[in-house]
Amino acid sequence: MAKAEAGDLIKLDFPRNAQGKYRIALLKNNKIVAYSNQPLQILFYADSLETYFNDYDSVWYESNFYKACGKITYDETLEFDFIDYWHLSDDGVTLDRMVRVQGNRTAGFASQINLYLTAGYHPKRTQIFVPGMIYGNTEFLPSTAIGGRDTFSDRKADIIIREDRMPAPLFGIITGKGHSIALLNPFPIGQTTAEESHNLIPKPLIDDRFQLGSMGVHIDGNSLQLGYCFPANEGEVTYKGDVYPGGQLKQWRRRFHPVRNGFRHTYTIRIILDEEKSFPQFYSNLWRKSWNILNPQINLQNIALIKKSILTTLASQVETYKQRSGLPNWVDAPKNGLIITDRKAVMGFTGKNLEAARFLLRAADESWNKDAKSYREKALDIINSFIKIKMTPPAATGFNLDTGAPEIALPHRKRIYLRSLGDGFKALACAWLYEKKKGREHQDWLKWMKSFANWLLMQQNEEGGFPRAWQPGTGELIEETTLSSYNAVPFLVLMSKITGDEKYLNSAKRAADVSWAYSQKNGKFVGGTIDNPNVLDKEAATLSLEACLLLYEQTWEKKWLERAKMAANFAETWIYIWNVPMPMDESNHGLQWKKGNSTIGLQLISTGHSLVDMYMSFDADEFAKLYQYTGDAHYLDVARILLHNTKTMTAVPGREYDLRGPGWQQEHWSLAPPRGYGLHRGWLPWVATSQLNGIYGIEDLKIENVENSRL
Repeated sequence: MAKAEAGDLIKLDFPRNAQGKYRIALLKNNKIVAYSNQPLQILFYADSLETYFNDYDSVWYESNFYKACGKITYDETLEFDFIDYWHLSDDGVTLDRMVRVQGNRTAGFASQINLYLTAGYHPKRTQIFVPGMIYGNTEFLPSTAIGGRDTFSDRKADIIIREDRMPAPLFGIITGKGHSIALLNPFPIGQTTAEESHNLIPKPLIDDRFQLGSMGVHIDGNSLQLGYCFPANEGEVTYKGDVYPGGQLKQWRRRFHPVRNGFRHTYTIRIILDEEKSFPQFYSNLWRKSWNILNPQINLQNIALIKKSILTTLASQVETYKQRSGLPNWVDAPKNGLIITDRKAVMGFTGKNLEAARFLLRAADESWNKDAKSYREKALDIINSFIKIKMTPPAATGFNLDTGAPEIALPHRKRIYLRSLGDGFKALACAWLYEKKKGREHQDWLKWMKSFANWLLMQQNEEGGFPRAWQPGTGELIEETTLSSYNAVPFLVLMSKITGDEKYLNSAKRAADVSWAYSQKNGKFVGGTIDNPNVLDKEAATLSLEACLLLYEQTWEKKWLERAKMAANFAETWIYIWNVPMPMDESNHGLQWKKGNSTIGLQLISTGHSLVDMYMSFDADEFAKLYQYTGDAHYLDVARILLHNTKTMTAVPGREYDLRGPGWQQEHWSLAPPRGYGLHRGWLPWVATSQLNGIYGIEDLKIENVENSRL
């Protein structure tokens, strides 16, 4: 069979074997990069799993595509007929496949396409990209995660992942031999059932309603296969809907369609080829291509109404007892739920008390606010409660609202994290600058910030890095790793702006340089979420984005803008850019993510599990700034998603779901099993302050009519 060509770069070939049947080969620059000697594959499940293979019986060219047909015969009463359409494009090929069952069995089946990569597998050369899950290799992944170290045994591994775990149904590989290859489902459907969604300890399931695929690699020594399976078979690691420890299972999650006469299933897979680039360039380019193909739609929200609703809820949760004020760290969000709260008020991470105070101060100056005096009093009371905490060294990051006893973000860890301190002091510095601009002085705030800032400078090591965590009260180092040094940068930059003292700015630069040198220059961002291991996560990137933008705006040095772009490019790969529908037969009453609401804009939280949240609502303004500074319109598209789509499940008047009222929002959910549910239904202060940071940040960019303008 003659080769089909797309320009002079990408070609398809269908060579014949000794029996006169057809194989398939994909060429780039006249070299075979991927092939399959048996492109037709069936997984057959009755009491056990069997795998069957075959090649094409016939191939012919029609207009601008190839039609390839074949079948797999199980016995004289059962066969599976394949019709594949192969289309060439400038960047690869597209497969449209239809499989039809001829015969009946009490059994299930799935079909596969697997391609051997001629470059093979080499641990130091082969790099994998799965958005929000795998970035290069096992480095900075939890060992038990999908793609983690525990997956590999004697250089053998299966890394096959369900599409609903992926922000885009995308699996890419840098081969190390001059090119890259990726699979993308350009038309994901993602439908599943309630039974499948709640099958957390997996057992094989057969249902004709499954419209969810999986993709990934099989590694055996130097052999490397890239493939797609429909419906989804996932393994050799899967997740059961929990986090650490124990949320990861080393077993297979099998899903099949029924072996029923006349049953058909169809799917489309795009195979994308490119020249080899650096790993950050590779995943950024591939992500943007996927964005353009999937074309995520904006779900416009009434931003002004949502802002007021969130502020009303935030103010309502401030508690005052015996001259201390704060917000509880966790409140049960459902309308008819138990009135349960986590009684500690903490400054950063999930508690965000000082950030809440910052936005209450701002809201108190807005003309719509009939409760402005109350908002301001509550904000000042929160700040005045926190500045009583000893910070040289830090004794705590908060207090118990009932007893006044010192509290930290994660009491069972018995340590104070740089992340918690960075969040809190950054927010207070922003509040101080806001008040100063309004002509209001707070020398007591400044004294507290300076005392902590000067203590913090003494913690910086010779390389410029800051530790991750200290023991409360003593300042003894508990986690010396400096991978998350970026957490100190925003506060130090702001202190330089407040005081005019260059020592804070110089310290911030050194800390940012350390973070860059250790991992970020390779497109990897680590250690943002303190309740997960020190692993790859999106918050590491968003916090670094914020840090680098502040450094750029303070110095106008080009390198900080370039590094901000690197952080943004990593962070956006955690955003879902396709809609994962809720199970068709699930009760909407029980679902926590309600049917009919697009999941575009949700983001995975960390590697090692599949929980999602709206954290990056915080960063809408940062992506908008990148658009303004670079002229790259893609960043504006991301900003719009983060401004609007992150508010899909925020309750507003007339759309309260089953929550307590307008302004409430659940903290997190899962789009993989159990789809539409979280580990709890709590509201935490960060949920409100992240939304408000993005909203107010957009307002500060002087964009008029936020709801209806390009933003």
